[in-house]
Amino acid sequence: MKYFPLLIILLLFACNKTDDQGNQKPVLTLSSVTDGLQLQLQGSATDADGKVKEITINWGDAKTSSFANNDFSQLAINHTYAQPGDYDIIFKATDDANDSTVQIVPVTVDFKETSLTGIKQDMYKSAENEYLILTINLHTYQEPLQNEKFNLITDLIGMMDIDFIAFQECAQHKDAAITEGIIREDNMALEITNRLKAKYNADYNFVWGWAHYGWDVWEEGVAVMSKHPLLFNEDRYISTATGTNTITSRKVMFGAFQIPEGEFHLYSAHTHWRTSVDDEEQNRQIENIKSMVGENESWHFGAMSFVCGDFNGNPTSDYPWSEGYNNMVKDDVFQDTFFKIYPDANNKPAQAIYNTIGGDLPGRIDYIFMKKNTRLQVVDSQIIFTGDIIGKVSDHFGVMTKVKIGR
Repeated sequence: MKYFPLLIILLLFACNKTDDQGNQKPVLTLSSVTDGLQLQLQGSATDADGKVKEITINWGDAKTSSFANNDFSQLAINHTYAQPGDYDIIFKATDDANDSTVQIVPVTVDFKETSLTGIKQDMYKSAENEYLILTINLHTYQEPLQNEKFNLITDLIGMMDIDFIAFQECAQHKDAAITEGIIREDNMALEITNRLKAKYNADYNFVWGWAHYGWDVWEEGVAVMSKHPLLFNEDRYISTATGTNTITSRKVMFGAFQIPEGEFHLYSAHTHWRTSVDDEEQNRQIENIKSMVGENESWHFGAMSFVCGDFNGNPTSDYPWSEGYNNMVKDDVFQDTFFKIYPDANNKPAQAIYNTIGGDLPGRIDYIFMKKNTRLQVVDSQIIFTGDIIGKVSDHFGVMTKVKIGR
C-alpha cells in the first residue's frame, strides 16, 4: 500500500506530458517553377503524428484550388495565370486534428521570350521600298494560353516591323462592351493593336467586319491592319448566304493604305470549303474576290493589290477539291507568293513542311496572293507560326511574304 501514491503521481505525470506535447501541425516545403504564364507548385505537405487531410491554394489572382484525401507528400500542382505579374500564393494545409499551417509563396510570371532565330535572313527588310505582309487565322479565342499567343503575334509584328497584316477568324464576344462603332472591347485585332502600342509604341490601325457567329457567341470576322495611313475600306459579302447565323456567310475585308510608292490594297478573305463534287460556292466566292480587286483597281489606277487569307482549298488535293486554288491563280493574273519561292510546294504527294494548318485535315490552305504588277517583286516567303520558328498561336501557321516595290 505504501507504493500507491507514487503510482498515482507517475500516472498523472505521464498524462500531463502527453497533454503538453499536443498535436503537431503540418510541415510545408514548397517551391515553384515557371514556364511563361504557366506555373508548377512543387514540394510536400506532411504531418508527423497524423496525416494532411486537405490543402487549399489561393493563387493570388482571385482563383483557388482545393484538394482532399490525397497523398500530399509529393506535390506538383499546375496553374496558368492570365497576365504577367507578381503574385503571392497562399498555401494552407489542414491535418486530421483540424490544425493548419499556412505558407506564402511569392512568384513572378511573365511571357516567354520571343525568339526570331527561326526567321529566314532574307525576310528582314533591308531597304525602304521593301514591305512585309503577314496573314494568320486567329482561331476565334479557341486557343489555350491565349494571352501568350497574343504576345507572340505582337512581338513578331513589332520586332519585324511588319507593314500589313490580314486576320481571319478574328472575333469578339457578342456580349462584350462596345468601344467604338461595331468594335467590342475584346476584339482580337483591337487587342493586338493595343499591345503593339503599349509594348513597342507602334501605331497600327485596323478595320474589321464580321459575317457570322462562331460557336454561337463569337462575332467572327476578318480584318486588315497596317502602320501606314488608311485611305478607305470596305467589307463585302462574297457568299451566296448573307445571314449571321450560318457559317456559309463569308466576307472580305478591304483596306487601301498610303505608302510612298502609291496605294497598297490589302484584302483579308476566309472562303468556305467545298462541300461536294458539284458544289460551286467556293468558286463563286473566289470569282467575287477577283471582281472586287478589279473594281477597286479600276477606280485607283496603279494600286498594288494583295489578297490574303484562309481559302480552305489545297492545291495538292485531287480535282475538284483543288479547283478553288487553281481558279485563283489561273490566267496568271494572281501569283501565290509562297509558291514563287517554293516551286515544289504544290507537288504530290503533299509535303508536311508546307502545311499551313494541322489537325485532322492538314494541308496548305493559307495564302498571300499578289496581283501581278511590273513594279512588284516577291523577295521571300515563309510559314511562320510553327513550333520551330516563332511558336504556335493557332491551328493555322500563317504565312509572311516580303516584297520589293520598284519606283
